[in-house]
Amino acid sequence: MAKGAANFISFCSIPGVRNSTTLAPEKPSFILSQSSFHELVGGCVGYVNYRSISALKVTRRGFHAKQRKYSMPISKVYQHKAVNFQVGNLASLDFQRFCREGKAEAALDAMNEMENNGVFVDSLDLIELLQICEDMKLLKTGKRVFEYAMRSPSKPHIAVFNKVVEMYCKLGDTSYGKRVFEEMPERNLDSWNKMLVGLAENGEGAEALRIFSMMKKDGVRPDEFTFVAVIMACQCVGAVEDGQEHFVSMSRDYGITPSMEHYVAIVDLLGKSKKITEAKELIANMPIEPSSRVWETLEKYSKAGPSGLKLSNKKKVMDMLVSNQKKASPEKSKALKKLRSLSKEVKEAGHVPESRHVLHDHDHEAKEKTLLYHSERLAVACGLINTPPGTTLRIMKNLRICGDCHNFIKILSSIEKREIIVRDIKRFHHFKDGKCSCRDYW
Repeated sequence: MAKGAANFISFCSIPGVRNSTTLAPEKPSFILSQSSFHELVGGCVGYVNYRSISALKVTRRGFHAKQRKYSMPISKVYQHKAVNFQVGNLASLDFQRFCREGKAEAALDAMNEMENNGVFVDSLDLIELLQICEDMKLLKTGKRVFEYAMRSPSKPHIAVFNKVVEMYCKLGDTSYGKRVFEEMPERNLDSWNKMLVGLAENGEGAEALRIFSMMKKDGVRPDEFTFVAVIMACQCVGAVEDGQEHFVSMSRDYGITPSMEHYVAIVDLLGKSKKITEAKELIANMPIEPSSRVWETLEKYSKAGPSGLKLSNKKKVMDMLVSNQKKASPEKSKALKKLRSLSKEVKEAGHVPESRHVLHDHDHEAKEKTLLYHSERLAVACGLINTPPGTTLRIMKNLRICGDCHNFIKILSSIEKREIIVRDIKRFHHFKDGKCSCRDYW
């Protein structure tokens, strides 16, 4: 896919999550008596040492410890026949191979085969597979992995719950992420941080600040990552004074020295609120040398207006657009046709193209044509063609969404009666009923 392109992924509905209780492990140790192979397949259970062994692999040759970073309870393995054990062991090898190759669906199938033979993967393997689902944007598969974890004889480790919360937030489904967070049997600081970041990145600043208040009431001490998320949440709702207070509180009340990430976040907050002078003063008084990101963030809001390369005249631009359309695949041609139809509907609903978002030296008509074929619009058109009415669409884009596309999709969400979620390089935009979660503040 070309740079700047967006891709379409359909969204799935999620059932409820059942409560689970984490059993407190005994002293971390592992004791195993010598037995023959046929005695071993009868079953085993134990805990591994925290600092050394945390996973156990069963093979025909016996038991082999595998070095891991964290300790996890070892699942109880019930095996009644040697043949079932062999099948489960082969599926385990397949599972490891599929994970290395990034084949999440195949890895899940191998897990199910292992489960049928009484073998369950450990929490660290689950976290690895959930990360693959997140990286490949496999929302439905990630849901099935978590369902598998909830069926495991040993309850999922807290790190698995944390990863599920992060995965769903990264894939734009904060409602399910919040449900998992709220029903976790226990939480640690990482749990709170992942929930806060996930909400802030999805534009749910007010909810993130509510969660932060809950965190403090629960007596959980925030760290430097917490405050990055909190300042981001203030950006979402335009709460400049609150963001500044949290920035000061970080060092005053918790002894946390602001890092470059905190300065980038607070400069971004001030810049979005058009407090450029205050942002410049903050940078001038920084106790550390400002990074390029700090200056880039300030420059983003200091520019008087967009500037771009001067290209050619209208004829060249139109020729280029026609040429690109001729080269389009049949599927893309359908999307283009759909997009032109949508453009008429959106215009009739009151959309006025903002040609200022095109940085090239064209006339208004050429600029309007250029806006029409932005990648996120093509992705939306493709999604509308290929999914049933009412299906939530999810668009991934590796550049920032332009203001005209933002307004276009906002109106379109009302016309099509769909939720359209766009993840650009900066944040999530949840479009629904003619509104965006960012409240036009991004």
